[in-house]
Order: sequence, then structure tokens, then C-alpha cells
Amino acid sequence: MFVQHLSPLSPVPSTSIVKKSEDFELSILTKSTTKITGTLQFQYLNQSFNAHIVITPSTIKIQAAQSSQGINLHAPIIPNTEVTENNYLLNGALTKQGHQNIVWLLLDFIHLYNLLRLKPNAIVAIYREAFSQFKTIQPAIVFGKVIANTEIANTFSDILIQKWKRNFKYQFGNPLDLLNCVENIIAHYPLQLNKHNNILEDLNTHSVYLNTLN
Repeated sequence: MFVQHLSPLSPVPSTSIVKKSEDFELSILTKSTTKITGTLQFQYLNQSFNAHIVITPSTIKIQAAQSSQGINLHAPIIPNTEVTENNYLLNGALTKQGHQNIVWLLLDFIHLYNLLRLKPNAIVAIYREAFSQFKTIQPAIVFGKVIANTEIANTFSDILIQKWKRNFKYQFGNPLDLLNCVENIIAHYPLQLNKHNNILEDLNTHSVYLNTLN
């Protein structure tokens, strides 16, 4: 996988329970049958990433301690009517479904991280292409400020994710997440993007949010 474990990644409190896998390391700080809180650690390109994590049967929320602000990722909320085997958490234990959704969030994050590191202006170019196409349908929309949770956002995000997949050969998890991430990136780093600078120079002063809450 993409994780390269070092031993240890970082010191953890003696009261924590550490769950290691090939994909990430989860240090559990508090635990009940319906909620886990702790820290998530993984490595990519010899760089450590640490995050606070909250897991419930139907949601996962991850707030990373460093890297690029503006990356907000969501996975579907599991309805209460779903059978318990499909939950993210079952009797206080992370399920296969929960583990897989964390991995998918990390993969989306790494995909955006690499684009920010290597091709920051390509992000804006694809957004501009999708925006120009959609503006012929919705002339009133404003560049970088599409209102979330609207039919306009739903339609625009579908156009954006199709162009994204075509250009980057990557299937992003959620179209609305992609739209939100790209607009946040444009808002946080306009000067760097316009000047073709490597915006990772500014990443360590910010936070990343990856979560499964709509």
C-alpha cells in the first residue's frame, strides 16, 4: 500500500491502545460501544501525517494535524436502517467497512496532495474548464463560489468529476467533495496558483480535514 511504517511513528500516551495495519496506525484514546476517539498516523513519501479521528457506527471524522488546509472529504453517512455488519463501528470495534472507508479517504487525500505538490495549476485548469461549460447553463454562478448542497452544486460537481477522471485518470470518491476541495484550494492559495509556485511551501502551517459527515 502507500503507507511506509517507521517504528515508532511517534510517541503515543501509555493509556492508548494501538491498532496497526498495513494502511495506517490507529491509537485509541477513548472507546465505547458506539464511539472511538484517537489519533490516526500514516506515512507517505517519508513524510508523517497525524490526525485526530472520531468513529461512530455511521460516521468517521478525521482532522489532520498538518498539511493542506481546504481538503475536506466525506464518505456516505450510513442510515440507521442499515444492518450492523455494514456499520463503520460494531460493538466498539472498527469493522472492515470502517477500515476501508478510512483507506478511501486517505487515498483521495494523497491524490490531492500529489496534485498540490506537482501540478497545482492543473487543478485550477480543470475547474476553469468545467466552470466555463456550466456557465453556459447557469450564467449567474461565480467562479470559486458555487453554493454547496444545492442542485447547481450537484450538477456542476458531476461535470467536474468527469473532467477530473478524464485528465487525471483517478476516480475521486465523491463529486461534491471534489468541488468543495478545489474551491477551498483556490480560496486558500490564489497567489501561489496564479504564480505557478509550489504551494506545498505553505502547507505545514495549515490543517487538513477528512471526514465522513455530510
